Amino acid sequence: MTTRRTRSSVHRRILAATASAAVLTVVLSGCTKEEKATLPPPSLSAPAAPTVSPSPSADPLAADKAEVQAASDRYWSVIAAAYSKADSKGTDLKKVATGSAYARIEGGLINLRNAGQVTVGSPQYSGTSISFKERAKLKTAVITGCTDVSKWKPVDKKTGEEIALPAERRLRYITTLTAEKWPDGWVILEEKIQDQAC
Repeated sequence: MTTRRTRSSVHRRILAATASAAVLTVVLSGCTKEEKATLPPPSLSAPAAPTVSPSPSADPLAADKAEVQAASDRYWSVIAAAYSKADSKGTDLKKVATGSAYARIEGGLINLRNAGQVTVGSPQYSGTSISFKERAKLKTAVITGCTDVSKWKPVDKKTGEEIALPAERRLRYITTLTAEKWPDGWVILEEKIQDQAC
């Protein structure tokens, strides 16, 4: 009797466990089917492209170099304008040059006036390289380039005849300008003509 009850009890437990497992399987399968049914369809649009922030300029001094180049170009054009009438009056010479650069130009203008000459054409400046001095009180730039005076000629102010110059004179030479940044912009402080052809 006891053995039958025991076997019968174990048998019922096995059947109950099997039934529970079957129900659990059906419930879980049903949940999975329901979850699949409620999931949104996959998006067919392309993934958004990552936003790329603009890269900084390769040269952090590019803006300063552009300003210095513009100041250098203006300096040469003001010189050409002043020499074309042997006088700095009415030009921006005091705005573009100071110190020894200003004194040098004014000295050249005095020599032209005393000789009764003016110039025609203008100097050409090319091959510019710009560097900056470190630890200066104000931003200071050194501009090195090739000055070509072959198309910048002195003439007699009255007759317009070209003045003969020595044939051996150098028409293309290295010039170094030193500029400083003032509140109103870059100003040329010094001009040095190198004893070197270019």
